[in-house]
Amino acid sequence: MDVCQRPGIEACGVFIGYMDEQGNWFVEEAQPLRNIYNSPVYFEFAPEDLLQAELTASGRIIGVYHSHPTGFAEASTTDRNNMQRVNQEQEIPWVWLIISGPFDAEFQERVRGNLKNAAIIAYHHYLEGLRTITIHLENDTSDASIERRIGK
Repeated sequence: MDVCQRPGIEACGVFIGYMDEQGNWFVEEAQPLRNIYNSPVYFEFAPEDLLQAELTASGRIIGVYHSHPTGFAEASTTDRNNMQRVNQEQEIPWVWLIISGPFDAEFQERVRGNLKNAAIIAYHHYLEGLRTITIHLENDTSDASIERRIGK
């Protein structure tokens, strides 16, 4: 699990999958990307990693994730501003997932390859504002292939 491999910084990456006709996001794969700031409180994708992901999975990036290793369990002001910029100003319909830490041995024992026991919150910034999105975990996440339905 990416967040456990980078417990001291905001781990980040993209979700590859598809959106259905009802606007639900279905995640088929989580692809970690480098956080160029190596910061516990801020992330920014390495531009070349994001470009490579976009070229490899053209049209299939449906969202992003990042961690809050300090345990902050909601979107920060920076997160909210980025969500509004991407979802509304750039009209990119990504879902945003935040996984809260700390990512210590207790977290790893509790989760044990299954994100159902992790503190996760998802967001999307609609015209009427930022909304929390319900997450439906549909299978064990012990490998890199994650299938998740994130509904409106």
